Order: sequence, then structure tokens, then C-alpha cells
Amino acid sequence: METDPQMTEDTATLEPPGSIAVIGAGPLGIEAALYGRFLGYNVTLFEAVEVAHSMADGRDQPIPMMPDRCLSPLAKGALEAQAGDDEPKSLPLSIGEWIDRVWLPLTQTDLLRDRLRCPARVSAMELVSPQTDGGEDSDEENDVPPDFRLRLAEGETADFEAVILATAAGGREIQRSFDEPVDYLFAVGRQPSGDAEQDFASGLKQIVAVYASLGGRADLDLYRPPRG
Repeated sequence: METDPQMTEDTATLEPPGSIAVIGAGPLGIEAALYGRFLGYNVTLFEAVEVAHSMADGRDQPIPMMPDRCLSPLAKGALEAQAGDDEPKSLPLSIGEWIDRVWLPLTQTDLLRDRLRCPARVSAMELVSPQTDGGEDSDEENDVPPDFRLRLAEGETADFEAVILATAAGGREIQRSFDEPVDYLFAVGRQPSGDAEQDFASGLKQIVAVYASLGGRADLDLYRPPRG
């Protein structure tokens, strides 16, 4: 099972600009990548097929929640900043509009541009010792937690200090060479209830918990409105 982020004295932390892989470019994956970029992390977003692929078959269906709840305050702010002086756009009413006017544009905002690897299917993960300046057997290296090495279907590898799984299958389709739970491996969007609005709101709370854990700050919540 993946790490369930809870604040304890032994919480494994990672300060920006630590490297994070987010696997799955659906709504929660994009939100998780955006949240990390707001905090200054070096985030790469991996998607095997296409952005919001799991929703693409229902493009003509109504959006499965109230339109004003279909994206986070951070996502809304990023889209508005990218639009500049353009007239405010109406909220999406169909799943197709949700994809074309929210999720695809978010991957082209300043924070996420060039951060999306698509198509790029992650097939396996393993733990590797990170390279340090002190030599292979240095005390410095022994104090540094292992990196996650992602293996892509094309044979390429990439190393990251933390991984957030945001795929429809919860990352179960990705082979592991290690036992779980393990520090710095998280999952969002687990155990969907079937209520899309509730599941999306729950996923946003999980994203907050992941980054609060990495930051070592229980009060870290970028979605919380600032106090006046």
C-alpha cells in the first residue's frame, strides 16, 4: 500500500525544489502537479495515453458536479493568470468542455508547460541509491533516502525523490521491486465512492495532505482562503 500522509515526528520531508513524479494526467494528477509547482518543487507529470483519458469517452455528457466545483482555487487562478486581460470564460457544462477548457489549458500554463510527458507509460518502479558528492560508500549517501527509478514502456528511465500516483487504477498497474508502504510514495484518488463531486473534493484534500507531509507542516494548505 502507498504511504498515507500523516504528520508525525518521523514524517519524511522533502523541501523544494525536490523532484516529484506525478503519474496520471487526469484531474487529480494535474491538480497535484500544479500544487507542487506552486510550492516550488521540480515536478514531472507522466500520462500514458492522453490528458483526462479516463473521461474522454463521455465528452458529450454533462459535467458530473456543480460547474463551480470542478477545479480548485489554484487551478482557477492559474487559468485566469494565463488568460490575462481576456474576458472571463463561462464555466464548463459538459465533460468535453471540462477537458478542453480546464485540464488541457492547465498543462500549458506557465507552471506546467513542458512538465507533461505524454504519451509516456510508466511500467515499473524500483528504489536506487542517489548519487552524492562523497563517493559510493560515504556517510552522506547513507543518510540520503533512495530515489524512485521509473521505467517507461519505451525503455527509458528517470529518477525522482518522491512519487504521487494519480491513475485510475491507483498505480496497481505499475510493477514494484520493493515492499510497501515506503516513504515518499503517495496515492491520490483512492477508493472512489462513485460520487464524482465528492471524490474530487476528497482527492484535493489528499493532495493537501501529501504536500503538508512533505513540507513537515500540518497547517500547509494552499486551498485555504487567506485570512483578511
